[in-house]
Amino acid sequence: MKIQDILGGKFKRKIRRGSRIKRIRQEDFHLAEGGNVFDGTVGFDHKMIPDIMKIVNSVLQKVNARAIPIGSGATPAPGKVSGDLDMIVDVNQLRQEYNMPEEPDKVIRQKLRQTFDLAGLETAQSGTSVHVKVPIGDHAHQVDIMVVPNAANAAQFHTHSIPAGSKFKGTNKHQLLSIIAREKGMLWSNYVGLFKRLPNGKKDPNGLITSDINEIAKLLLGPNARKEDMGSVEAIVAALGTEGEQLLANIRANDPNWKELE
Repeated sequence: MKIQDILGGKFKRKIRRGSRIKRIRQEDFHLAEGGNVFDGTVGFDHKMIPDIMKIVNSVLQKVNARAIPIGSGATPAPGKVSGDLDMIVDVNQLRQEYNMPEEPDKVIRQKLRQTFDLAGLETAQSGTSVHVKVPIGDHAHQVDIMVVPNAANAAQFHTHSIPAGSKFKGTNKHQLLSIIAREKGMLWSNYVGLFKRLPNGKKDPNGLITSDINEIAKLLLGPNARKEDMGSVEAIVAALGTEGEQLLANIRANDPNWKELE
């Protein structure tokens, strides 16, 4: 299938939904990653990201919305290969465009999935994400679209500056921020920001401390920290100095959920 066929609306056939979905859950934050949701998708060079985004946003344009690339897709490096493209779209903007002001977020996500279905693209759904199989040329690629409130702000939390050759992924960064927040009596939400923590360890839903990424950096990493210090595990550890090195060593030795690239 050619890009122009999608953009030109020539392909409208209903396609079977994907069914195999893998999820990652951690104690203090929720981060759903699609994994290999669809059969027949392949990885892609980052130089293809603009073409993949063009197809996704051509569908979203029909409802006056736009998805923002996050993760490695926010800072593409031609020559680097990714297994899927992570994007984010604002659920409240979609709610307004769909004229569904009283419907819960899960219904808006279902409606977005239907929008991509009607455009002739294979879809799946898990957690806060709608997954889309995007065909380009002879291959297809997976796009994971997180549908959450305040997407533009949340996108900052999912924009990484991971050094070349790093053993860490964005998931590691959020795990580390979550652990630091917990030790300081707070709770890190990688969609919203910092919350007060209830005595039972749960998030206080009315206890939002801040969604400002620079303020979050100061509260978690020190008074001189900035958002750039939250871009990777390496940056976080450097901002914390010796304390950061000790914390990382302790996590590596004792946290079974901590996984690094080989």
